[in-house]
Amino acid sequence: MSSWKDLYSEVKRRKMEALDKKDVVKAVEKHGKILAVEGRYEHPKKVIDHMYAAKHITISPNDIMKYNLSDYDVVLIGCPGDKIPHSAFPKISEYVSLTGGWLITTDWAIKYIVENIFPGYIRWNGQKTADAVVACQIVEPDHPFLEGVLSEIQQAKWQKMTAKDTKKAEFKWWLENRSFPIQILSPAVRILIKSYHIKQKWGEDPVLCYFNHGNAGGRVIHLISHTHLQKGGAKGKYASALILTNILDEKVSTKMGISKKPTKGYVSDWEQPQTYAQPQQETSYGQNNQYLNPTSSNMGLTGTTQIVEVDVNSANFSYADKCSYCGYDYGEYRGKIYKCQSCETTYHENCLNMQINEGTCKNCGKILLW
Repeated sequence: MSSWKDLYSEVKRRKMEALDKKDVVKAVEKHGKILAVEGRYEHPKKVIDHMYAAKHITISPNDIMKYNLSDYDVVLIGCPGDKIPHSAFPKISEYVSLTGGWLITTDWAIKYIVENIFPGYIRWNGQKTADAVVACQIVEPDHPFLEGVLSEIQQAKWQKMTAKDTKKAEFKWWLENRSFPIQILSPAVRILIKSYHIKQKWGEDPVLCYFNHGNAGGRVIHLISHTHLQKGGAKGKYASALILTNILDEKVSTKMGISKKPTKGYVSDWEQPQTYAQPQQETSYGQNNQYLNPTSSNMGLTGTTQIVEVDVNSANFSYADKCSYCGYDYGEYRGKIYKCQSCETTYHENCLNMQINEGTCKNCGKILLW
């Protein structure tokens, strides 16, 4: 492929001719809207300008307050996201939680955007990768975000453009110098692509993951590295373009009620997750077992405790305190903080909501009551 324009033209052609998505592509061309926020290290304009969509624009971080995010199906925030004003955080939260928008974040935005606005799901593990190109394994080939990716990258044409040490079902992903590995904090997070190489070198293996947020169908999708994978090789760039367009396809299809014909290996409706099973997590995630398998040692207690909002101006509170659910402090967090009245252990608001699903305080085991 000689350019991003050629690459995205190829993606569109293959979807219409070979992947039985002609109706979806036409719907996205007519109705799909994506807004990208430029990052210092991420330049989404390079790719989204060539996406088939009714509207695709790229703005500077300071301009985000000028736009009505709910006008867009997908908002992409490029790495690192640190120039987005904190005053925009509630707006981004409402876009996902209340209006059902889909947010895509890349690389360092895990720290500056996701951890601050949607705490308790994923976080940076504190490691920084080298400038490296790593092989990626597809965990859920039948997920709509990965629709067609596995079959497409196994075409003979891509095998000829692939490094000899890459397996047929893999593609290479470029980690820029100091990419941030993704640590999973909640079982609500779904991993779609991972890399054994990243796990071996830097402790975590997720490459692409997402979680749902709110009751309106909102979703946060995060990937390590960037959407413009200059060193990822033709096969990796093609996979990246398929994934990015698939996300917009799925959002528009869901919004408009388009029924897609399931093709071999495909799942046609992301709202029915039971149709594709979450693969068994590796035992190497043992370090996070306290998140994936909350302790049940105190579940037999019948005592109750009230949930109380923390007064952050109180002398008894410190931003260095750590959330009982995710173990992360409140240093850059701007949302509400709650505590168990009985043991005074604290929680991010979203972490508390997830702990309530377990029924009891993570620290003292008493039943949590509002």
